[in-house]
Amino acid sequence: MTAAIAEIDLLIFVPLEKVDVISCQESDLPNLRHEVNDILEDWIGDVSNEILEVSGTLENRKKQVLDKMLDMEK
Repeated sequence: MTAAIAEIDLLIFVPLEKVDVISCQESDLPNLRHEVNDILEDWIGDVSNEILEVSGTLENRKKQVLDKMLDMEK
């Protein structure tokens, strides 16, 4: 798996917002969503790839990713 991860040029991380914008009913296991978010957040700290953490609205996230990709092409 390490070799495969090394091939990734940019890792995009979309964490849960501080005020979660996705309403989650009890049946959707909101605690599990937070646990997975924490695990991923810890995991990305251990990889050496370039990481872009995006936040905000869907349009803002999209803009952040596209801007980063354009910057990487320079």
